[in-house]
Amino acid sequence: MNSVHERHYLIIWLWLVALVGISVAAASVLPKFQAMALIFSSAIVKAFLVARHYMHLKNEKPIYYAIALVPLAFVIILLFGLVPDFVYHTTKP
Repeated sequence: MNSVHERHYLIIWLWLVALVGISVAAASVLPKFQAMALIFSSAIVKAFLVARHYMHLKNEKPIYYAIALVPLAFVIILLFGLVPDFVYHTTKP
């Protein structure tokens, strides 16, 4: 692997680390609903970065993107269906 590819992977890795840091900071600073929205949004961006660069989907045919988008649609539907449970669930002492 040459230095250009290594640098590319390092930049993507740094983006992933930064997004994890943003998620952790959001969990401790923001209100619960805003934190959940930011955490899930950054998770979607991280999944896209991993799929595109580490799984090498950027060099594949468009049909592979379509195949990857179907499960993503299910995740988004479940996300909007389950976020109210995460946000408004209270535990009894």
